[in-house]
Amino acid sequence: MEIISQRKLIRDFSILPRKNMGQNFIVQDEILNRIVECCGFTKEDIVVEIGAGLGGLTCRLAEQVKRVFAIEKDGKLATLLRTKIIRKSNVKIIHQDALRFDYSRAADEAGQALNVVGNLPFYIASLLTIELLKKGDHISRMVLMYQKEVAERITAQPGNKNYGFLTLMANLYADSVVVLSVGKEAFYPRPKVESKIIKFNLLPFPREPLEDEKFFAVFVKTLFSQRRKTLKNAIKAIGTFSSEFIEKLFTEGTIDPIKRPETLTLKEFVFLSNQLFLHLKRMKT
Repeated sequence: MEIISQRKLIRDFSILPRKNMGQNFIVQDEILNRIVECCGFTKEDIVVEIGAGLGGLTCRLAEQVKRVFAIEKDGKLATLLRTKIIRKSNVKIIHQDALRFDYSRAADEAGQALNVVGNLPFYIASLLTIELLKKGDHISRMVLMYQKEVAERITAQPGNKNYGFLTLMANLYADSVVVLSVGKEAFYPRPKVESKIIKFNLLPFPREPLEDEKFFAVFVKTLFSQRRKTLKNAIKAIGTFSSEFIEKLFTEGTIDPIKRPETLTLKEFVFLSNQLFLHLKRMKT
């Protein structure tokens, strides 16, 4: 299948990127080819592409995999893809918000786990990533592009200023690594910052066993909202606990109570969350 230059498509169809949808099209063929190489997909793979845009990546993926579900929220672009650009029978263009797409149903109907690829707009990057990470029973791999700032939050280490809720959720549900850096010149329109591509291998179960996933999320967000407080003081926002319980909690977890939340490892966050959840549960009975 002939792959039409992205710049030519932009010219021929007078495409005006929509800022409110975070549209920045990758226009360099070399980068599109390298993204496909980073994916490492086979002819047996099923791929969901988030933000098909003008089909630059879609066309290349279609040559490599069994089937592509290309999601595009912009109705004009979805129609253009369906009628003028995509000719491969193994591509299905879906006009939908990626946050509303039923990934579990798609995997069940395909009879296998999905692979997800996409250049995520900044305004939904964190929310969508977390939702996808929780679908390890239906998604096996993800290769996602982020603005540099978001990528650094995903891959940060304890003690780093970028370390936070998104970091912990990524570490809880997947193994991740930065596989490619992409300069501003690769896009139209040119963004203000560089981008990075992260490859995720999703885990079938959380890395650390949780008593309650929702409580864990609330607990982590609460502690990170008080980054400069010590753990001993930050935990007071969760509930009222006796000094004896707090002392025992930190002793059993071998955690220094005067540490700050941003220095804790995932394992330490999970320990504290589990113990607090169980304690609060006992107090209600």
